[in-house]
Amino acid sequence: MTTDGVNGSVDSPTFPFGRRCPFDLPEEYAKLREEQVVPQLPMAAGGRAWIVTRYEEVRFALSDLGLSSDRRNANYPSPIAIPAAMRTNGSMLSMDPPEHTAFRKLVKAEFTLQRVHGMQQQVQRLVDEHLDRFVEGGGPKDLVSRFAMPLTLAVIGELLAVPEPDLGRLYDATRGMFDYARTPEERKEAIDFLDTYFEEFVAAKYEAPGDDMVSRIIARNPDLTLTEMVHLTRLLLNGGHDSTASMISLGVLTLLQHPQHFAALRDAPESAEAVVEELLRYVNVTDLATARVAATDLVIGGSRIAAGDGVYPSTAAANRDPEVFEAPEEFRPERPRNHKHLAFGFGRHLCLGADLARLELRLVYTALARRLPALRLAVPPEEVQVLDGGFVYRPAALPVTW
Repeated sequence: MTTDGVNGSVDSPTFPFGRRCPFDLPEEYAKLREEQVVPQLPMAAGGRAWIVTRYEEVRFALSDLGLSSDRRNANYPSPIAIPAAMRTNGSMLSMDPPEHTAFRKLVKAEFTLQRVHGMQQQVQRLVDEHLDRFVEGGGPKDLVSRFAMPLTLAVIGELLAVPEPDLGRLYDATRGMFDYARTPEERKEAIDFLDTYFEEFVAAKYEAPGDDMVSRIIARNPDLTLTEMVHLTRLLLNGGHDSTASMISLGVLTLLQHPQHFAALRDAPESAEAVVEELLRYVNVTDLATARVAATDLVIGGSRIAAGDGVYPSTAAANRDPEVFEAPEEFRPERPRNHKHLAFGFGRHLCLGADLARLELRLVYTALARRLPALRLAVPPEEVQVLDGGFVYRPAALPVTW
């Protein structure tokens, strides 16, 4: 299995470091943890950032108010060049308290554990429908484009009441926003398309609300402006499908390398919760979505960080910290502390959709194990290409058969 990204060599002096294969993190992470340093390194997209790798220090960096998520800061670090429109579009991900606190409350009611539990039948129906389509005609087929991505788009699209025929165009534009291989001009074009689409989409919800997530948020918060709601809706769509689709695909790849755990999902579906938590710890698909900027002078791991400096708390490195996880390089669903992972972040920006993602993953993995117990790769493992260096770590394709 290979990776293809902005930094293909593990010897690269720039961040992000390249992964050697889907399951091995860059060896630089372990070296930095062992040396107990927080270095300031050049970024592949320009600028410099302090790289935080130890679990407790990453948790601190993700929650301390001395570190800002505001992308408008000139030194805000990123794995790709960020268009100006993406720095100033008002996304909740780039807000700090008290603005972030207020916006988070607008959405939180839609992702309570009780409401997510109430979505189970709806999500199960979509899983079954998409799996029916996937298995029709037999294999081999690409699990990414023929199952994982269409399914996760359908889930968030149905929750938002986005017309199904529009999902393909929205997916293409979303990919255009975050694909490191696109130019800043191409990413700007994708952003403009999404803004225009959601301006019309949200305006229609104000005029004729329905029983959907966007309409309910508007009803509870009548003072929200159209622009604020457009940015929020776009964030819900983007955050609701891409990383979950990647976790489905890379999770399946992992399970096919550990067939005893895949078989256990069929024979003991109650094991799905532990399997999902360990996959989240082990795979780390959103390691590069945690950038921060120092809002004040502070010290992390003995390094003095000046106000205005970029900081990258690496959740992937934290999730392999041997001080917290025994034998962290091994995939062990039975480990007692796998729920301590930081795959969904930590602190005030902890992913609001974490429980929905967990639900989707549990239902998908158990359905695949039940329906396709002979599922296997259709190509040699070394031919699976994983795209590294962007905001979401993902396989380009995952050809499987059964």
